[in-house]
Amino acid sequence: MLIDPYARHIAGTVKWCDALFGYRVGNPREDLSIDRRDSAAAMPKCRVIDGAFSWAEDRPPRTPWHDTIIYELHVKGFTRNNRDIPPHLRGTYAGLATDPAIEHIKRLGVTAVELMPVHEFVDDRHLLERGLHNYWGYNSIGFFAPDMRYSSSGFVGEFKSMVKRLHSFGIEVILDVV
Repeated sequence: MLIDPYARHIAGTVKWCDALFGYRVGNPREDLSIDRRDSAAAMPKCRVIDGAFSWAEDRPPRTPWHDTIIYELHVKGFTRNNRDIPPHLRGTYAGLATDPAIEHIKRLGVTAVELMPVHEFVDDRHLLERGLHNYWGYNSIGFFAPDMRYSSSGFVGEFKSMVKRLHSFGIEVILDVV
């Protein structure tokens, strides 16, 4: 089973099993073998959502490159321990859109935030087998779907609201995509 590469929302997580591979794991012919098992039960699903959002007069600030100061950050890591951000918003898109987060960014003289991967990503099988998780997000499965692990509300609109609010303070948003 495949995920629509243009999906705007992905529900569920990968449940790792050998049926997810297109070949028989352990087969002497390796990836020249074919595995025809149905992997649907182990795959996250694309969800159709209402993409309506009022951007109103929002526009990217378009700071000239020679004046741009980029701050690369991880949404969760940047907001998780900031005691000035309400606890229920720490680690989220909404947390990054709060006054304390924006004031800190502005105090640094930053004109653009480069967000480490915020699109849907997979927790690697070898990590889960060790009781770990993919913190950084560098295993993308949905480039157009914001990862809901960083959402306080569970709605894609929270990501859009964060971008709109950052723009309103003259802060560009750049997405780190691998």
